[in-house]
Amino acid sequence: MWPVADGAWQVRLPLPWELASVNVFLFRRGNGFVLLDSGIRSDDSLLALEAALLHLGADWTSITEILISHLHPDHMGAAAEIRRRSGAPVRMPALEAELVRPLGPHQRFFGEAAVFLRRNGMPVEDVETMRRSASAGRRSYERLLVDGPLEEGERIGFEGGTLNAVAAPGHSPALLCFYCPQQKVLFSTDAILPRITPNIGVQWFYEGDPLGDYLRSLEKLEKLDAGTVVPSHGRPFQGHREWIESTRSHHARRCDTIAGTLADDPLDAYRIAVAVWGEHRSLQDRRFAMSESLSHLEYMALGQRVEKIQIDGVAHWKRQ
Repeated sequence: MWPVADGAWQVRLPLPWELASVNVFLFRRGNGFVLLDSGIRSDDSLLALEAALLHLGADWTSITEILISHLHPDHMGAAAEIRRRSGAPVRMPALEAELVRPLGPHQRFFGEAAVFLRRNGMPVEDVETMRRSASAGRRSYERLLVDGPLEEGERIGFEGGTLNAVAAPGHSPALLCFYCPQQKVLFSTDAILPRITPNIGVQWFYEGDPLGDYLRSLEKLEKLDAGTVVPSHGRPFQGHREWIESTRSHHARRCDTIAGTLADDPLDAYRIAVAVWGEHRSLQDRRFAMSESLSHLEYMALGQRVEKIQIDGVAHWKRQ
């Protein structure tokens, strides 16, 4: 844990994945704290957050509000448990709150995801492996009904100023960043990361044009007068405009590479991902690569650079 602004602390929580940690944030407000994001639901993560609170002379009941930037498990997985311990309300973007509600009796866990994966070329045996993995991973997060919405334009007061909520979809459908104009600090959540580019992918719950959404989000973030960027993974850094320009170039090159795989017969997104990223990767990495391929393909289709066709119920892509 370390201070990142007046009245604000970044807390690194452990993750049992290749990505080994996620940052959550505590903002002092009055006699308590606002918590931004929750980490996953695990004993190690909850103990680490409890230790951070103790270091500040606080405990679970010192948390007076829980804000969730977006729906990924490392950001909302423990929100329900922290609400039970603290009594604090949970708020997050309304669009994504609908996606983390408890499943109804007519819904099947992983059902829509499985249809999406098959529709884009993932082999049946790989889908079944992913189903088993996803079921095991359910321990890391808990679905919940939130207590209220959190939307762009809202200003959340804390000891060091205000956190202005800025919608920055792309990594997820309604991801929020938070900008503190008084200290010129951008809490970028997963929209801007210091050493990697965020995964920008089409998912069963986020179709359309995620890459286009993300590039428009970067245009918005580029205009902020941010001296320091405080991300959800990694250390704070400076130079967000240079990072944004580099990331634009990265996605342009990725489009060129993906388009280059379509020289001959039409291909589905799963095979395109293997051609671009290689086949000797974990199944989880191949799934992320497939969703990333799809975001670039959909973006290029809107520019009439590629075209989507259906072959035996599977989406295939070819050059225009």
